[in-house]
Amino acid sequence: MRIIKLFSLAKGFLVVFMVAAFLTAFHQWTYSNVPLFTQFLIKTLLAVPGIAPGSVSVGEVNLPSFLIEFFRRDDEVLGIVIRIAISLMVLQLFRFSLRFFEMWLKGSIQERMAESMRIRLYGHIQDLNYEFHNNSDSGDLIQRVTTDVESTTSFLTTRMLDVVHLSATLFFGAYQLILINPTMVWITLSIVPIVATASIIYFVKIEKIFEDIEKTESKMMTVVQENLSGARVVRAFANEVYEIEKMEVKNTEYANSLKKANKIVAVYWGVMDFISISQYLVIIAIGVTYVQNGGMDAAGVVASLALVGMLIWPVRGLGRIINDFGKALVASDRINEILDKPSEYLNDGKETPEVKGAIEFKDVSFKFNDTNEHLLKKVSFKIEAGQTVAIIGRTGSGKSTIINLLLRMYEYIDGEVTIDGISLKDISKKHIRNSIGVVLQDPFLYSKTVFENIAIAHKNTDKERVYRAAVTAALEKDIKTFKQGYETVVGEKGTTLSGGQKQRVAIARVLVADKPILIFDDALSAVDTKTDMMIREALLNKEYKHTTIIITHRITTAKEADQIIVLDQGNIEAIGTHDELANQPGLYKKLWDIQGKLEKEFQALLKAGENDASR
Repeated sequence: MRIIKLFSLAKGFLVVFMVAAFLTAFHQWTYSNVPLFTQFLIKTLLAVPGIAPGSVSVGEVNLPSFLIEFFRRDDEVLGIVIRIAISLMVLQLFRFSLRFFEMWLKGSIQERMAESMRIRLYGHIQDLNYEFHNNSDSGDLIQRVTTDVESTTSFLTTRMLDVVHLSATLFFGAYQLILINPTMVWITLSIVPIVATASIIYFVKIEKIFEDIEKTESKMMTVVQENLSGARVVRAFANEVYEIEKMEVKNTEYANSLKKANKIVAVYWGVMDFISISQYLVIIAIGVTYVQNGGMDAAGVVASLALVGMLIWPVRGLGRIINDFGKALVASDRINEILDKPSEYLNDGKETPEVKGAIEFKDVSFKFNDTNEHLLKKVSFKIEAGQTVAIIGRTGSGKSTIINLLLRMYEYIDGEVTIDGISLKDISKKHIRNSIGVVLQDPFLYSKTVFENIAIAHKNTDKERVYRAAVTAALEKDIKTFKQGYETVVGEKGTTLSGGQKQRVAIARVLVADKPILIFDDALSAVDTKTDMMIREALLNKEYKHTTIIITHRITTAKEADQIIVLDQGNIEAIGTHDELANQPGLYKKLWDIQGKLEKEFQALLKAGENDASR
């Protein structure tokens, strides 16, 4: 089953592989004729003096009859030698040209297969659900898309064609040799069962080690990826020594796995070389004995030794094929482990309605598969199209879970969610996600210009729209301080920007996308109170009209909303306006009593500063 799944990854490349296999086999047939030129030449030289045109017959040397006739057209030894040399040169030029095309085709198949497999694997990873990505190590996934794909495609092309090469070499070599001396063929081939048995034992041992190598390499890659991604955190805590030590541990484990594999490889190849050389010596001894007894001539012995090499060395190469087969089997298992995971779009709706933004949760409950504790418990609320709604609650109360359900990152267990009166499960996931703009607490920026990061979700947008979005997100003043303005390239993940600047770029990005539903998941947490107020006022007065959901811990951010939803331990504690909730007992009032005083003090300081500035 594992082998079938390995070869199924080569689907679509059978025809070109068969062409390459034919060229490989044909090339080995041409090569099997090369020792016969030497045999004919030696027979010709041994016939001197008094050589006659027909002294070497067609039956004595298994070359094509037209070549024999071509050689015998000259009565002089030198003329025959020249004709043999010219013919052999033409054959070798043909073989080298054929070999070049064969190798080019082999490389082309491998790269095309690797390209196709990488795209297929990468595309499937994109289609896997949010839970999978939450529980996966990015370093491990990177290894599967790169190293594992290379190991698999290398075997399916290079090594499988090596199998064709080995089989064709054995067949044509044995065929030519059996016409010279059948005994040598059977002695040479008698070693094949021994080599095959040793190869099977070798494969069983090496496969388990390759599994360990893949696991240890994956862990090492994860450490590297985490360290590079969290470079700022590592330096902030002066944790470089710990990270280096952690890397040393994983690197040592990986190195030890490789050393263990190399020991077995060294023993195997050493034994195979000893067997091959010993066999060669036996064949030489047999050839000498036959010549002494008159059973063969010198020309036959020389040709036989060359043909024996076609039988011995390919069998020795079986170990390399077995070695790469073990790697490919482990690598393909890791690839198929991902491909066998069901796409999240198998459970998808088909409707693509025009989204206006009316949202309703009806007794919605949700829990993760690995726990019995519900994060949401019969949650019900209604949001009208165009409303601005804030969701307030303690950490872990289920605020972000509501957003993930709305985006269909997770599937709710009980109840129902509707968008404009249509069940969310009946709407295409891609369609609903394309209708919702989300700004996360820790937004992801690409290593591109500020302009490209803002316009990335709407690549054909005009510059004025990008500029207006930057003004709305209170980002314009910051951009003007950059030397290259909007053309400033931000670092990987936006590391050259502050947390507040990254959040404002993300806000501008989602405004440019102009989605009917906007979600701010604690997206103003990294900006100061003044900037927070500026952004909120700009959003209230914006020319874009959206249904806006704001998840926040700041009462000052939530108080301007048309409706406030208070969550507590997965339940809705209260729904209302700021004035209503601030005057009734509950979580909201407690938070307002604390944060409201701070806002009043800030407003007083801000007003005093403005008065001083006006003077």
